[in-house]
Order: sequence, then structure tokens, then C-alpha cells
Amino acid sequence: MDESSDRIYTAFEPRPLTALEQALEVVERDVRVRGITGTLRLITPGDGALTWVEFQGGYHGAGITADGDIYDRLADVAEAVQETIMELTWKVWPVCVTHDRGLHVDVEQEIAVWRCTGDATHTVSRVGELP
Repeated sequence: MDESSDRIYTAFEPRPLTALEQALEVVERDVRVRGITGTLRLITPGDGALTWVEFQGGYHGAGITADGDIYDRLADVAEAVQETIMELTWKVWPVCVTHDRGLHVDVEQEIAVWRCTGDATHTVSRVGELP
């Protein structure tokens, strides 16, 4: 792991919404590297207790909270981005290039990662570092 990768996981602001915004920036790297375009942003309609990820003007899912440590927040935002993109585009994202299967977010040794269940479960990359 190089120094720039370390900053992804150590530079989160302690304020909850700011941390979610920073997590969205990290996940957006994975979205862009896989060729998906369109606006991603956080929205907090209603009483502000829950936040959703909006993609191209739409959002989906149960919403996320700013609870938990930075790795949980990053994993929650990654799952919300994944769910929203897949619902609005009707395409699986992201996909393991080796097994052509959809990836799943997990927290492994305090690091949010993308995992594949093909050929014995394996970690593809950290969230924010998809190849």
C-alpha cells in the first residue's frame, strides 16, 4: 500500500455528513474507472436522519446513516452507490474481470474492500482502488 492509498482511509473528517461526502469521493473513483458517467451526490431529504446516494437524478434503497467508524461509512456508501447504479441502469456494477460476477462490499481487517465469490471468495481491491 502506498502513501496515497493510506490517505484514502485516514483523512476522513470526524463530522458524519462530511465523512459520507468524502467516502462518496472515494467510491466515485471506482465508478469512473469502470467507465460509468453521470452525477453522483448525497441527498438528505426529510428530517435528515438518513442520506441517499443520488445518481443521474434518481436514488434507491433504504438510505444510510453516518453511524460507525470510517470503514463502515465507506462500506455503506459503496453499497449505496452500487445499489443505486444497478437499479437505475439495470446493469451489475462492479464486476470481477476474472469471473464476470458482481462484486460485494465487505470490511476486512478495518479496510472496505470489493470481494468476488467466484472460485473461492477473493478480494479484488480496496474500495476506491478498483483496477
